[in-house]
Amino acid sequence: MSMNGVKNQTLNILTKGQKAALKTAEQQEKIDNERTHRDTVFQAAFKFINKEIADNIFKDIVNDFESKGFASFNYYLNLGDYEEVLPGGVIDLPDNMEHPTGWNTETKKQEPTKFTLNRALRSKSLREYIQQILDTDYQGFSIRIFADDHKDETGDENKFTIKLRNENGKQKRGKGGGKGGGKGGGKTILAGRSYEDYEADEAVRKEAHAALNK
Repeated sequence: MSMNGVKNQTLNILTKGQKAALKTAEQQEKIDNERTHRDTVFQAAFKFINKEIADNIFKDIVNDFESKGFASFNYYLNLGDYEEVLPGGVIDLPDNMEHPTGWNTETKKQEPTKFTLNRALRSKSLREYIQQILDTDYQGFSIRIFADDHKDETGDENKFTIKLRNENGKQKRGKGGGKGGGKGGGKTILAGRSYEDYEADEAVRKEAHAALNK
């Protein structure tokens, strides 16, 4: 092969490499765009779900707590009480909203994601959403959501404790009836803090309380 032929072959190889690189870049761009779209769809769904729960459950609870003026008060939710109006605890998205999908390993295909009240109450997304409302409209208020079965396999997965605090409230603690009534040994799930952080804080608080009462 002449040197001219070598040159042409080299250019041909380079051209193939460039085409392959371009194809790879296009594929990656497509993957990135699909991921961005998927995230946007999920964020819209979470925003809708959080607002629904805030408007239909937490609004009345927060208003009741505000009227009491206490520094701390507990409310209890038994999701079984909502079964008649919310079968399976599933919260449906509006028909005009794009429904997120997830891969089903059993059927080997994409299927619509089901959003449930139970799962939402355990999510950081909901806790932060509610806390943002409190920070804006109820300054000094904070919220914690306790799930009976958090770190406790014997707990009832359908029972939750909603603990509200008001740093400007009366130093009086109360236990509310709320929807569902009855406490079941709730475990803490905190907005912006881990359960371990909460346990550490509680240990310090108990030690200080014991020292003051010696």
